[in-house]
Amino acid sequence: MAVIGKIRERGGLLVGITLVSLALFILGDWLAGRGSGRRDQVLGTVNGEEIGIMEFERRVNDEVESYRNDFGQQVTAQMTEQVRNSVWQEMLKRKVMMEQVEEAGFSLTPAEYDDIRFGENILPEFRNQPNFQGEDGQPSPEKLQQYFQSVQLNAPVYHTIQKRRITENRLYSKYTTLVKKSVFVNSAQAKDDYLTKNTKATFNFVAKRYDSEPDSLYTVADKDLRRYYDQHKNDRKYRQQGSRKFEYVTFPVAPSDADRQATMAELAELREGLLASTDDSSYVVANSDSRSFNKTPYKEGTADKLNDSLIVNGPVGTVVGPYQEGDQWKLVKVTELAEVPEARVRHILLSTQNGKSEDEQKMRADSLLSVVKRDRSKFEDLVVKWSEDPGSNTKEKGGVYDWFDKQQMVPEFTAASFDEKVGAITIAKTSYGYHIVEVLGQRNRPERRVVTIERAMRPSPTTFKEAYKKSNDFSLRHTDLASFKQAAEEQGLQVTPVDELRNDQRFVPGLQEAGPVVTWVNRAEVGQVSEPMQSGDNYVVAILTGIKAEGVPQLEDVRDAFTKEVVKEKKAEAWMAQMEGKTDLNALATELKTSQQTATDLGYNVFNLPGGYSEYEVVGRIFALENGQTSVPLKGETGVYVASMTNKTAAPEPQDLNVDRKGLLQRAQSRVDGQLYNALKEGANVKDERYKFY
Repeated sequence: MAVIGKIRERGGLLVGITLVSLALFILGDWLAGRGSGRRDQVLGTVNGEEIGIMEFERRVNDEVESYRNDFGQQVTAQMTEQVRNSVWQEMLKRKVMMEQVEEAGFSLTPAEYDDIRFGENILPEFRNQPNFQGEDGQPSPEKLQQYFQSVQLNAPVYHTIQKRRITENRLYSKYTTLVKKSVFVNSAQAKDDYLTKNTKATFNFVAKRYDSEPDSLYTVADKDLRRYYDQHKNDRKYRQQGSRKFEYVTFPVAPSDADRQATMAELAELREGLLASTDDSSYVVANSDSRSFNKTPYKEGTADKLNDSLIVNGPVGTVVGPYQEGDQWKLVKVTELAEVPEARVRHILLSTQNGKSEDEQKMRADSLLSVVKRDRSKFEDLVVKWSEDPGSNTKEKGGVYDWFDKQQMVPEFTAASFDEKVGAITIAKTSYGYHIVEVLGQRNRPERRVVTIERAMRPSPTTFKEAYKKSNDFSLRHTDLASFKQAAEEQGLQVTPVDELRNDQRFVPGLQEAGPVVTWVNRAEVGQVSEPMQSGDNYVVAILTGIKAEGVPQLEDVRDAFTKEVVKEKKAEAWMAQMEGKTDLNALATELKTSQQTATDLGYNVFNLPGGYSEYEVVGRIFALENGQTSVPLKGETGVYVASMTNKTAAPEPQDLNVDRKGLLQRAQSRVDGQLYNALKEGANVKDERYKFY
């Protein structure tokens, strides 16, 4: 054990050589089809058909590289995990649905593929994109065709991904539409739906809730619990996902005094370099954590009082800092003193959207323009009466847009605001409609623009090594749960329990970048203590305390839940005996220290009783009562009830069931989108074993 600890403490070349050698050894066996067997290459199965790790990884890598190369995005560990999940879902859906699609005879021809991209039946995700619309606000086939040609030429990997997704989603949509059209509602179903909606009842009831008495008053023997377990362990609602239980402690890696001094010394050097720099763009990109260059307006009050004053009053070329802002240390250089033109206007918008006639709105705009040119005092009243400006409070402000620059509005509105003189009133036509614009004022606002180098205060490799040594010593010395917890308490460390980490779960409460921890938990044996695992700026040591197998739960897995259910049974049994034969509900309510309640004109299809009781079975049994009849005690999900029917009104004989039939059909069809795939997946015996690899 001590030798292993020493090996774990050593970093650098030895670990690198070991890891590379081990990776090559495993990969060689993997590619040769040897190792521990072919199952090592399988991420999961659908109806016995495998989803292989090599194809999965190829698709993940393609998508990650597409983000990097085609979109210029920095791919984080979190984004990679999101890509893995989306690729898995796509591969799973294909395995589940494509056989159904092919058996139904669906395909996608090249002509139809073009049609849904830039033809007459453009997909909503492209049709509703402003970038692909013409001046009339309608999809532009020319713009879309240029876009798809550009993707194919300049982003071939993304082109492949995009084509596959469009094709598969279109085929799934065809199959889903077929199933929707196969849904049928007959007259008997329509009549039943009509009767449940229109049969009404008014009744009184007394309820005693299970939570009205403490559970501690009722003793649950082991035989009672075992009986209930044997009766209900196979119930669908108790079927459990595979999960694991563990506890962990963290060893934070915080910058030491030496780290802070080193960072401040580095920032002092960077300050001198930024002062002398003649190419701020390259210097900032090379030295800022963000790796980006932005010349941004500086808003007074952003920095602390002293540094804010230096930035606000310094000439061009001034470098201020380093100073701390949140978790970042900053160096700010004043690069430009600009004058930003601003305008203040008021306007009336006559919208041409939502099918309104452009000709009619243009005529109305010309008429309003004549009115306000003759008498400007009427402008505000006309704003209230005619303006259709959405998403703003300009009506309350008399149509006024206070000071704004040339970047904030659409070009035509900007031209009417800045190119005309103060006092001018003109009409501007934009994609929103016709604007009657009066220029109230124009000015130049001084703007101070800066560039910023940002640096986080980070622990050094030496600091990480010290934290690793401490966490490694902890993991080697404390190899059982009792010792683990005692040592944590003695060292002032918090032990965090995780009662359930499901096989499909990739995060751990309280941890960042928890991938290594999740992987270890899914491979460990009960009682095993981990070596230190890096999670963000922490080292984590964990101990596995339990495993729940997928499927039927063990008694210990559901002991608490089943104990509560047995207590409910015991309460119901005792209270039903107490309530048996009682027909005077007021007297019964007094005896039970509760009150009688009334449900008025409750529909047969409503399952919520007054007072916050949701009771499907109880409501059904109450509706079976005749007028004037009192029920026996009724055991429900939230309490025990006695009800007395006052007036039950049967639904009138239906005259025309077409409306009910159509409504029922629409509801049934609307459920297809959400339930079809889930139903097919449930029947496909899906086994997700990604947790063994990631």
